[in-house]
Amino acid sequence: MKLLGKIENVISIILFLAGITISLYAVFMRYVMNSSQSWATEFFTMMLVWAIFIGFSTALRDDKHITIDILYDRFNPAMKKISEFITLIIGIAFSIFFIWTGIEMVITAYQQEITTLDAEFPIWINYLIMPIGGTLLFTRFVEKAFRFFVKKEDIHKEGNTEWQQ
Repeated sequence: MKLLGKIENVISIILFLAGITISLYAVFMRYVMNSSQSWATEFFTMMLVWAIFIGFSTALRDDKHITIDILYDRFNPAMKKISEFITLIIGIAFSIFFIWTGIEMVITAYQQEITTLDAEFPIWINYLIMPIGGTLLFTRFVEKAFRFFVKKEDIHKEGNTEWQQ
């Protein structure tokens, strides 16, 4: 899981920096060189969307998703466990839906040979982030479910520190 985290971080950073670089190039070309680069917007958007979708799983990994702390903090320990369990079930279900819908979008766009307007880039490649992002999210929810159901004492007994935070 640590390796996956590093890969997620590196890919997100590369995509984000590439998107920003393309955006700066487009601004320079448009306002300094007086030459509009219409393809740049498509690639800039794609890079940032990919970085954001990968960021969903990194946010889950690092517990950075939005929570309603004012309500959760008032729960007793039993209610907190129930709340966490429901969140895991909904998260896993959402991830599966995300993967399934993403695969359908990719297949449809591939079969119809849809491309972007300016760069004529195959749109199915843009849509690949849906099943990829869903799979990453699913992986993180399964990781959290493992931690939820396996007590920390059980992890210590087996000497497996990889699952500890």
